[in-house]
Amino acid sequence: MSAYYSASRLAIAAILRVLSGWRVSGREGIPTSGGLIVASNHISFWDPPLVGAACPRELHFLAKEELFRQPVLGALIRSVNAIPIRRGVADLSGMSRAIEVLRRGEGLLMFPEGSRMRDGRLHPARPGVGLLAVHAEAAVVPCHVSGSDRPARWLGRRARVKLDFGPPRRWQELAGPGVDPTPGRALYQAVGDGVMREIAALREGRAA
Repeated sequence: MSAYYSASRLAIAAILRVLSGWRVSGREGIPTSGGLIVASNHISFWDPPLVGAACPRELHFLAKEELFRQPVLGALIRSVNAIPIRRGVADLSGMSRAIEVLRRGEGLLMFPEGSRMRDGRLHPARPGVGLLAVHAEAAVVPCHVSGSDRPARWLGRRARVKLDFGPPRRWQELAGPGVDPTPGRALYQAVGDGVMREIAALREGRAA
C-alpha cells in the first residue's frame, strides 16, 4: 500500500468512524495479495469512501467519466486510484484498465448494480463484474453496506453504518454448476447474479 493511500485511508477511516459510528465485520477474511474485486451494493455517494476506508487492501475504483471534469473532485479521485468509465456504453478502455489492475495483483472496488440505488434495495447485477472476474481470474469479495444513505441520522446514532465483508469467491463458484464456462455475456451475467446472491446473504446474516 502506498504511503499516500495509507495515510489517506487512515484519515478518512478515523473521520467516518466518528461521524457514522460504523461497524465493520468480515474484513479479516479479505485476501492480502492477488487480484481482488470488492463487490458492494450501492445506496449512497458515501459508499466508495466507506468501503475503501474499511478495506485493509489498497483499492482502485471505477468512477463515471464526468466526475473527472470537475477540477477539485477530479484531482482528488485520481489521487486515490479512480479509473474513469463512461456509463451507458461499452467502455472497453475503462474495462481494460480495470483488468490490468487486477492482473497486476491489485484490488478493485466495484458496484455490480452499475449505479446508486436510491430505494435501498438490491437490484440485478450488470455483466461487468463477471467480465472482470473471468478475464482477470480475480477473487471476488462481496460486501453489503447499510445505513450509508442516512447521514443526517448518524451523529445522534439514530442510524448506524454497517459494512459486512463476505469470504472470497472464484468466478466458477459464483456462476454455479451447469453454467457454460465459455466467456460471453451469459457467463458474465451468471457470475454477476452469483455476486448479488452473496451480497443478499450478507444482508440477511446468512453468509458462509
